[in-house]
Amino acid sequence: MKKITMLLVFAGFFTLASAQEVVVTDTEIIEVQDKYSVMTNRFFDNWFVTVGAGAQVLLGSENDIGKFKQRISPALNVSVGKWFTPGLGLRLQYSGLQAKGFTRDGSRDYVHGGLIDNSYYKQKFDYMNLHGDVLFNLNALFGGYNSKRVYEIIPFLGAGFTYNFTSHHYRSFSMNGGIINKFRLCDALDLNLELFAMGVQGKFDGKSVEKRDYDCMLGASLGITYKFKKRTFTRPLPQLLSAAELAAMRQLMNDMAADNLLLQEKVAQLENQPAPEVAEVVVLETNIAPRTIFFDINSSLITPREAMNLKYLAETINSEEGTNYTITGYADSSTGTAVYNQQLSQKRAQAVYDMMVNDFKVDASRLAISADGGVDKFGNPVYLNRVAIIENTPQ
Repeated sequence: MKKITMLLVFAGFFTLASAQEVVVTDTEIIEVQDKYSVMTNRFFDNWFVTVGAGAQVLLGSENDIGKFKQRISPALNVSVGKWFTPGLGLRLQYSGLQAKGFTRDGSRDYVHGGLIDNSYYKQKFDYMNLHGDVLFNLNALFGGYNSKRVYEIIPFLGAGFTYNFTSHHYRSFSMNGGIINKFRLCDALDLNLELFAMGVQGKFDGKSVEKRDYDCMLGASLGITYKFKKRTFTRPLPQLLSAAELAAMRQLMNDMAADNLLLQEKVAQLENQPAPEVAEVVVLETNIAPRTIFFDINSSLITPREAMNLKYLAETINSEEGTNYTITGYADSSTGTAVYNQQLSQKRAQAVYDMMVNDFKVDASRLAISADGGVDKFGNPVYLNRVAIIENTPQ
């Protein structure tokens, strides 16, 4: 058997490469898989919680009159979220802690201490920012899903509100954005360096209360993310043909070809014999079943080839009367959960039913459908179980 050796190395952060991965061993194996394809997760899958701490600085009116280092304040954030796909997630974050600034007016809110250099006063107040964010994992969006990737960059954008714990208790609408630099530590833990920005109304720091103005908070935090089970996404199993399976298919085709030649010889012999006298020929029943319709992995779409087979079958059914048929859907038990396979087998049977009734005008009263879920009773290769079978309904 001819050996096939292929090595595909597509690395880099913004690599826009082919969406197919091919895995080849020292035997003839063809395996094709979409690197972006994952199975839909359940509601309680792929949840995470993050705790981080760092520093932040307030950018607002009059805050440039003092030294920059005196405006640096501590930051704290706690987040809970969920990844719905490898590239798209949502989180709710509680962030904030303390803000520092300056003012020339000693009567302003949040003034802390006396006059400095006969020029300005310090401000200090405690606050919180509660906001929801949309997370975009660029590595997964552009490079495909990889649960073992060491570094990923995740921009986020969201909105929320702030509340100042220090009197006066101002509330302000906030816009949030930034970048999470995620470093994988193990399956359950990530280390995050988060760079964030928050835009708020000017009343946030006790200034510009009666006029339209805006303040900004910039900061960075280092945190740990814990990922709850189930932590990864499930990849659908690829189509796979091994050397043994290819050999079995070729042998089956050879056997069918040999049987076809033998039948042709018998037909030729019968044509050369004198026709017997037949008084009457009565056809009691047209037996056209069982017939098998094949489907692609994780799909209930009928291919044009199988649609042609259904068309000929429907014409035969419409030409005879008195026989009813049952369409039974199946799925491959080695792929997906039992619940998923039951739904998929039902969709496959329904797809065949709909095409025969709607497209080929078979009387709906002569057809019934059933679904057997995931099975392996049709043997290897496993795709032999991804079928819908049309059989005569027992009387």
